[in-house]
Amino acid sequence: MVLTDFERDVLADVSKERCWEHVEWFAGQGEKLSGTPVNERAVDYIMETLKGYGVGASAPEFQAWLGFPKIFDAEVKVLEPEERALDCIALAQCASASVEGELVYVGGGGLKDYEEVNAVNKVVLVDFSKPPAQPWKNYVAGVLKGAVGQIVISHAGPKRALNRGTVKSVWGNPIPENIAEIGRIPVVNVSREGGEYLLRLLERGPVRIKMRAEGLRGFYGIRQPVARVEGEEAAYVLLGSHMDAWGAAATCNALGCASTLEAARIMKKHRSRLRRGLELLWFQGHETGIMTGSTWYVDNHWDDLNANCVAYLNNDTTNMIHSSVYTADGDPVLRDFLVSTVRELAEDEGEAFREPGGRYFPRKYGDQSFYGIGIPSARVQMTFTPEGREKVGSGGGWWYHSEYDTIDKCDPETMHMAEKAQTLVLLWLCTLPVLPYRIERLAEWTLDALTELDRLAAGALSLGELKEKAVIFKERAAELDEATGRLAKRLGEGAKGLGDNVKVANGCMMKVSRIMNPVNYTLRGRYDQDYYGAEYVQPIPILRPVSELADLNPDATEYKTLRTKLVRARNAVSDALQEAVSVTEYAAEKIEG
Repeated sequence: MVLTDFERDVLADVSKERCWEHVEWFAGQGEKLSGTPVNERAVDYIMETLKGYGVGASAPEFQAWLGFPKIFDAEVKVLEPEERALDCIALAQCASASVEGELVYVGGGGLKDYEEVNAVNKVVLVDFSKPPAQPWKNYVAGVLKGAVGQIVISHAGPKRALNRGTVKSVWGNPIPENIAEIGRIPVVNVSREGGEYLLRLLERGPVRIKMRAEGLRGFYGIRQPVARVEGEEAAYVLLGSHMDAWGAAATCNALGCASTLEAARIMKKHRSRLRRGLELLWFQGHETGIMTGSTWYVDNHWDDLNANCVAYLNNDTTNMIHSSVYTADGDPVLRDFLVSTVRELAEDEGEAFREPGGRYFPRKYGDQSFYGIGIPSARVQMTFTPEGREKVGSGGGWWYHSEYDTIDKCDPETMHMAEKAQTLVLLWLCTLPVLPYRIERLAEWTLDALTELDRLAAGALSLGELKEKAVIFKERAAELDEATGRLAKRLGEGAKGLGDNVKVANGCMMKVSRIMNPVNYTLRGRYDQDYYGAEYVQPIPILRPVSELADLNPDATEYKTLRTKLVRARNAVSDALQEAVSVTEYAAEKIEG
């Protein structure tokens, strides 16, 4: 692709000054937890700004399960081998309780970290900077491993930060089957200094801890802003950023909220050129409830999303100080498009671009509530040189979710770069007649995942027929990609009367995504949500236990029951592949017809 005069005009309209004004406003409000007066002011600000841009918007109210820790009503005290109290804060959605127990260190707090540790009736010490995500650390400790409490060590940094956060492992609002699993144990956060002190004590011998945490949790009514810039068709792209935030909340997520407002303004200005519309959301309950806003949106707008949403872009901390390198990533069907689009902009501006490395890996975080429904996901952001990463620390920076997440961690120049890259991606997704999906990439990804799983199964369960179907899917997908490529070329050359062909092409590509994404990326399937940060959210998770099967005695009951479960999972994958093959065959024939 080469930038046209129209596209350059749109990019020139991206206002660094307007973006920064919004960042200053959001960052100036500080902590904006859902359901609080400060958050309500932010909702009003978004609604008033959209009205000024002439963008239609609403802020529907719904019930969300939220948690409000009594941040400083918490305690960690070493009882043995010496007495010492440590500064700490309670984390949202944990149990309100006081406990005592022996302290054990389990690194990141993932399943493998417990292989040689008995945590039953003990207090576990985990490192925030190491995977998995904090809610899953809590689920493993309190639900699976029998711990009575958890202490989380903050990021390392130049200042003594306490990283606020949530330990709710249930994604979205709870249901009867999982509400009892929310926060069974008290959880607190200590500074890096405090954590290292505890680690030194453990090196000397047993450590006994007393700890306490307090908080509120339950259902609360909250408002969630939503807006749409209409296109010619019913189809649309979804751009979402979370507006509730911990600490000073500048990078996470004043940047995202401001960016989404600017996207609304730009696309409204150029609405007459849009084939597809743009839906914009400022998600609530991201922090205090773990993605309640995005999950509620999926649950209650299912038909529209299923029929019409062509892509979801997560607009969460897309830039910060010391981030100077363009990058983009997403589901396999969108990855080629994202990489080529953002690379072109980077080269046009003489800036660095980094292509995402390795195979796409499904990750359950950042309001990724759309895997089940099958909508392809994307992310456009600025990342770091090695020197830049060293300055900010791991993840979202050493200041993540703390009082130090202030506006000095943001940069207007970097934000402007990120906003232009995202604008170009949105513009092409909203204007290209033929969706820039590459179905063959999805088929390749599926075949690679099945090949890996077949290796892990080690003959305990044959996946050969699935691999054969995946090969056929890849062949048919390549034919479909060639057909859609020729169709796009004909349209670019001015060919007329191809509206029905375009409709078939786009509809069938979306259909394949709806068929394969739930199988490829979810364990709980199309209508439910997986746990936050869960380690089982890996390629084709319903078949992941084949590695466990391979290690079991074939004569054991455990082997036989697990094999029965996996045979059924194999059937589900087989059905999805067969349906995907049928859709791709039909589409390729109809497009060329």
